[in-house]
Amino acid sequence: MSGAILQLQDVCERREVTDSADVVIVGTGAAGATAARVLTEAGLDVILVEEGEHVPTAELRSDMLASFRRLWRDMGFQVAEGRAFTPILQGRCVGGTTAINGAIIHRLPEVIHQLWCRDHGAGDFLPYAKLQRVYDQLDEELAVGAAPEAILGGNNRLMRAGIEACGWQGNLIRRNVRGCEGTSHCNQGCPNARRQSMNNSYVPRAVASGARVYATCRAEGLLRERGRAAGVVGRFRLPLGGPPGPRLRVHARRAVIVAASAIQTPLLLARAGVGGSSGLLGQRLQAHPGGAIMGLFDEPVRPWFGATQGYESTHFWPERMKFEAVSMPLELGAARLPGIGPALMRQLGAYGHVATWGVQVRARAHGSVRPGLFGGTSIRYDMTDEDVRTLKLGLRRVSEAMFAAGARELLPGIHGLPERITSLDGLAALESLPDDPRRFHCIAAHLFGTAVMGTDPRGSVVAPDGSVHGLPGLYVADSSPFPTNFGVNPQHTICAYAWLVAERLAGG
Repeated sequence: MSGAILQLQDVCERREVTDSADVVIVGTGAAGATAARVLTEAGLDVILVEEGEHVPTAELRSDMLASFRRLWRDMGFQVAEGRAFTPILQGRCVGGTTAINGAIIHRLPEVIHQLWCRDHGAGDFLPYAKLQRVYDQLDEELAVGAAPEAILGGNNRLMRAGIEACGWQGNLIRRNVRGCEGTSHCNQGCPNARRQSMNNSYVPRAVASGARVYATCRAEGLLRERGRAAGVVGRFRLPLGGPPGPRLRVHARRAVIVAASAIQTPLLLARAGVGGSSGLLGQRLQAHPGGAIMGLFDEPVRPWFGATQGYESTHFWPERMKFEAVSMPLELGAARLPGIGPALMRQLGAYGHVATWGVQVRARAHGSVRPGLFGGTSIRYDMTDEDVRTLKLGLRRVSEAMFAAGARELLPGIHGLPERITSLDGLAALESLPDDPRRFHCIAAHLFGTAVMGTDPRGSVVAPDGSVHGLPGLYVADSSPFPTNFGVNPQHTICAYAWLVAERLAGG
């Protein structure tokens, strides 16, 4: 069969869709699309099953409401419960979260790799030299390079000025973008298909090699034959509801790869009754929670132009924090601005002079994922007191850099601080605030650990090569097996891990 992307409107007249391939992959994000790229070009027949829509570039819109509806999971309202409600940011579309993120590319820090080898047996399957070889090829194929000066924009330039004024190390962000035009629309889907997200790169590449993508189809369970994973069953349905469509039944002659993310993967494994013998399936959820500071400058910032995220500092990475410039659309930024009525209107009018810089925390907290009511998802995650102290220190340091860059005043958005701060003295109360995440506006991204890897089935869900303990033919290739978070953006490592899993399957 020739390659194609099919979704509900293409199959709605059928009662059931059936197909077969050498390998069936659940998910089209960083892991699933990369695995499909490797397998198809090794000559294998591949099917991908994707819960979200395929949204062509021509149908993308600049407003966040349209983007939330078609690209984001739960319209951006997916949350983890703890002392605070923490938004968990994920894409739900062909391309997964790669279609809506800031295009930031990092390699796995070597010290984290050593930890995985020492404590989780990753060394035989994931030697660092092999990872580096795959990273190099990913860099070439996905056009990874530093953000160009011409499209930095005011937000990134000011952050560079502030970091340098403080004497800290910083750098232009390495991004997977080919010819970025600086539209600052990463979170709404790249309007010019410049970002080499999976919907613009490896998914069409796999389809050109014969892969079939069944989009708007939720994988609901696994098929088994003779004690092996033998396929996937699912149901077509529009992501935001509506009547269910046909059922899907796809047979896998060689293997099933689950690449549905650290949230959805453990739920699918649990529904299939596998991966739970260690008691760790859905446990050990780890993330990079983060908060942001806004600064008002006399000079124009024009946050609507430039790379959405083009400058960062890992100077304090050993202290479990990373700083990033992040341009937010007005619809999102308005939620953080102080004031009501005329005061808010004046602040909205000055949004062109507002810079936004974030603090990403390499948190120690562990959470959990389990099925919720009525087919939903229950996510528990609560930053530890130490994580909150790390966040507070990071926010103070970002504030220092903002003032060093020339900010007139800060808009901290922290409960217990003034709405506006005009000097570092105004941050004096920050350190003495309770270590309570409810004081801060945080989000969590970069999710890890809910199907943790290891060599002993009694203490892990999958082997280091992604094979699920207890069911031959079933593999997990996303960030679920990663035993720790690592303080930098994980997309490149997810791609590299999936590449190696697929490479081994292709040779098997």
